[in-house]
Amino acid sequence: MGQTRMRDIWIKSAVGVAAAAFLVAAAYAGGGWEPQAPVYPEPDDAWDAQCIEEGIEGPAVGTDAPNAVQDYFPDEPTFGILSDNPTTDETQDATEDGTATAPTSGKKSYSTYRALDEYLDENFDAAGTPGIGVVVVDAAGAEYERTMGDIESDHDTMLIGSLTKSFTALSIMQLVEDGKIDLDEPVATYCDAYGTPDNVTIRMLLNQTSGFGYYDSLAEATPGLTQGTFSYSNANYDLLGKVIEAVSGEAYDEYVEEHILEPLEMDDSSASLEARASAHAWRNYFGWNVQDGFVHEDGDNSWGSWSSGYMATSTADMGKYLMMYLNQGTQTATGGAQVLSAAGIRQMFLSRAADPYSDAFYGMGWISFYWDDGELVLSHDGDVENGVARMMIFPERGIAIAVLGDAADAFGGNTAFYELADGVVANVVGGKAEPVSATERIATHAQEDAFLALFVLLAVAPIVRLRRWRKWIGRLPHDVSLWRLVCLHVLAPLGILCMPVLQGYKWRDVLTFMPDVSIVYIGSAAVLFLTGAAKLLFMLHVWKKERGRELAA
Repeated sequence: MGQTRMRDIWIKSAVGVAAAAFLVAAAYAGGGWEPQAPVYPEPDDAWDAQCIEEGIEGPAVGTDAPNAVQDYFPDEPTFGILSDNPTTDETQDATEDGTATAPTSGKKSYSTYRALDEYLDENFDAAGTPGIGVVVVDAAGAEYERTMGDIESDHDTMLIGSLTKSFTALSIMQLVEDGKIDLDEPVATYCDAYGTPDNVTIRMLLNQTSGFGYYDSLAEATPGLTQGTFSYSNANYDLLGKVIEAVSGEAYDEYVEEHILEPLEMDDSSASLEARASAHAWRNYFGWNVQDGFVHEDGDNSWGSWSSGYMATSTADMGKYLMMYLNQGTQTATGGAQVLSAAGIRQMFLSRAADPYSDAFYGMGWISFYWDDGELVLSHDGDVENGVARMMIFPERGIAIAVLGDAADAFGGNTAFYELADGVVANVVGGKAEPVSATERIATHAQEDAFLALFVLLAVAPIVRLRRWRKWIGRLPHDVSLWRLVCLHVLAPLGILCMPVLQGYKWRDVLTFMPDVSIVYIGSAAVLFLTGAAKLLFMLHVWKKERGRELAA
């Protein structure tokens, strides 16, 4: 074989290796996946001083609680009721004997919710979520409620993701008020099955300061360098679920049903596996929402469990749940079940840890922050494999909002849903509601689909060229043939399978949150491996025949 032919062979081999390396590097540089978990700085004296100044980790009532915030949670059982004028609040006057009066209808003007209806009509399709539920409540009841798409009733259930954490925190606080749990006791005092060190307390789990890693499962969770500062981890609330079970003697879903859902008459809601299976739930494949029947299975090796992210609830029930907070632990403004004391509710919000990378705080299942005018906002977002949600409370205004969606889409769809939720909130509070960008969501999927198509082409091309390859195999040196086989059918598929690991993800989560990516990566790698195996068998057969001819000659 001439030098020119050999040079061409080596050039093509080098190009093949470079192409595989490019695909790995491109994926590592960012294929549109969710952001990496932030790396937090180690705590120091300055940070500790700021924590003390902000009233972090301390009791909700006392000298170390922020005074400006404390005024938002009066001792009366109801918050102020929003008037028709969005710039003013009217609070309930106390009766002569000092008790709070029942709130009267404090609904916003008809025009406000007509504008919200128009906004939803104009932007629902752009968000790309098959169905949503929206509810706005004050202490007296629902001000606004609407469902769209395949959510046809306010009793249709959806998965609310990390909004579940507030249910878990509420359960813990109930056990605290019953004298069964001390927030500053080590977790191991109540549940020692997971080898949690004694320097990890119940309060640390609630406020996400244990130092557990972002992607840690319960079985993997150990305190790291971030202990003492805010570092979000589902494992914190997975472990709290185990604490609830150990202390109460009930399964988590049974405890929540008996002590929260039934008292608040949240009849549609449940954290059980059966409730997940019956909820409206879609996953996204290549830009298309599909009801594929996926149900998240709990387990110590899972990323999240029923106590950290898998409550199923309805639009109507979320309204009841948020009303309880507006009434400081009481079912309604006029009475009903008391699921937690007013002081306990305040502690959930105000015993909190600062996020070192934002102006927000995290406290017991709730994120709190301040708008530019100093108004306190309480909020939490949630997204799991097949559901998204947002809830917000505005204590000064005496209103709360929940927006639920029955699908999840890591490539633009979740972002579009939260844009829609932003618009809902803006309409309610009198701000400017920005339209949802369908173009951005579609473009993100087009980019991702094109990226995944490269892997499909990489896997299919050797099959398409198989006949041509068979003609040339006998003409190439054996070492060149083997090198090309190893590069294309061993190194390339291994690189594909390693990409999630290189990006800091776990295959456990890629399989469930990004099923389309999983299909392409695993499918492409499998096809390349199998094609390579077939090629190797054919090569050995050809070389055996060549060897036979040589011996015969």
